[in-house]
Amino acid sequence: MALQKDNAKKDAKGKQKDTSTDSPTKLLDPYILAKRVRQLCADNKIDDAVTMLKNAPRDAMNTPVWNTMIWEALKVQRYQLAQSLYVDMKRRGFSPTTRTYQTLFSGLSRIERWNTFPKQLANARSLYDDFQRHITSLKAHDAYSPDITSTPLAGYIKILGNAGEYQEIFDVFYSLDQDGTYIANEFIYTAIFQALADMRQVLNGKGITAPSQWDAKVASDVRMLWNQMTKPGASQTKTNAKFLSSRPGPADQFAATAAISALSQGEDVDHELAFKIARDFFGLSKDEMSIVKGYYPLTRQSLGAILKLCNDAKQHSTCMHFFQLVKRSNKFQDILDRPHVEEVLKSRYHLPSGGLGLASLQLLEWMLQREKAGHGPQIRPAASTYNLVLTACWKAADWPSAVTAFDLMTGYQAEDLSDEAVANGVVPRHDRFRREGNRDLVPPSLEALSSLARTANTTRQRSNIRACLRLIDRIEPEVIFPGSPRATGVNAGSGKTAKNKVFFATKLAQAVNEGWDLIKGYADEFSREEFLKWRSLKDRLNKSFNKKPAGYAPTKLIKIPDVV
Repeated sequence: MALQKDNAKKDAKGKQKDTSTDSPTKLLDPYILAKRVRQLCADNKIDDAVTMLKNAPRDAMNTPVWNTMIWEALKVQRYQLAQSLYVDMKRRGFSPTTRTYQTLFSGLSRIERWNTFPKQLANARSLYDDFQRHITSLKAHDAYSPDITSTPLAGYIKILGNAGEYQEIFDVFYSLDQDGTYIANEFIYTAIFQALADMRQVLNGKGITAPSQWDAKVASDVRMLWNQMTKPGASQTKTNAKFLSSRPGPADQFAATAAISALSQGEDVDHELAFKIARDFFGLSKDEMSIVKGYYPLTRQSLGAILKLCNDAKQHSTCMHFFQLVKRSNKFQDILDRPHVEEVLKSRYHLPSGGLGLASLQLLEWMLQREKAGHGPQIRPAASTYNLVLTACWKAADWPSAVTAFDLMTGYQAEDLSDEAVANGVVPRHDRFRREGNRDLVPPSLEALSSLARTANTTRQRSNIRACLRLIDRIEPEVIFPGSPRATGVNAGSGKTAKNKVFFATKLAQAVNEGWDLIKGYADEFSREEFLKWRSLKDRLNKSFNKKPAGYAPTKLIKIPDVV
């Protein structure tokens, strides 16, 4: 009996010894939890990630982990989930940080059509109120806290801009401090300029037609903001203080680009300010004899805004001048892209028409050469580019340039449809699968065909008109009339696209009518078969498209709010 007691004591001591050598249980680190959350979200298991977060030990949670989960929800457009996570985070006692609000505003700013997300717009306004209280609390506890910043509100301003809330943007701006760290910085100004520049397009998307004085009002407000931002003594944040000290205020290259875009919609005084910004910030001067070094190097976005400014200000020669400067520059030539060249084509169209068609074609060929030389798809012509060239050829009555552009666009070679080629029995070619520098050909469109037909008519050369009618007759089943094999006809698309197709189908019908009237009295110049074929084409186009347009419902007008 004593021996049993002795052994029991030894066993107890042994167990105590074993227990004492066990390592303590390691707690789940918040960093590891956030990493697991991101991995689940990467595997498209966002609901599992939410469940794991909510069931994790409290010691493993902190505000950055919740911020991570909120951002993952916003990335996949789970906006209501992100809002509920924000509410749940606060309910569990985790205080939102400035980063939390920046995450939420940034995610919600990705919504472009707010008329389908009215609840989220209300949530965004509620978040703005919470953020204001958050900043007030920070000021009360630590006036020098690095978290006191207006930067998150750039996302909220983008939200208001996408929602078409003009006055609220200025309400946010005027709620900021005049000095200290909670001031309007470069991010705020950039967001406001961009929102105002895009506001007309936003209103159009909502079915609202802005009043005629809208653009002047917007540009005037932008001018006021720019002057306020660049006035002597305007604060510079740490973000931009590393740049040139001579640069005025907190303005940077992004704010300058956005301001140019907004000012270009205004009047002469606004245009002059925009050109001054282009000169001072990017070194592009209207004075051809002036050499200016800008505060920042020219970028693709800034050049696009400046070239559009030239067209909006009707200073088309200046547009050509700027383009040639960049084109000749080894340093900046690579930033040139398709939208830039399209702005140049628009400018060239408004200059004297001598050589217009050939000059436009040469720009198109330069783009194709650049792409073939390996300068990327950003310089590749699109359907819109070809249409601009064809429109220029129509204005210049330049049939040879027009058919060359159409060949480059579609692979259809109109020279095989000339009177001489037909007489010699040439089989028309269509290089449907041609590739030049990995370039895909663009299918023929109603807009392109209507421009081509009007060009032929403008030349008043019956041979050109006949070649054009042969081309249209060869292409028409797959382009014009719905229900044909490979049809891309006028019924394709919806909204603005469908309206454009109907418009250009009507223009094509009218052009074919005109061309027919010009050649029908000279039936001896073409075959009886072609006579019947073209007359049938004309009648079919007239029946389908050459009608008076149906009525339309007028859109609403809005009143521009006065900014005080």
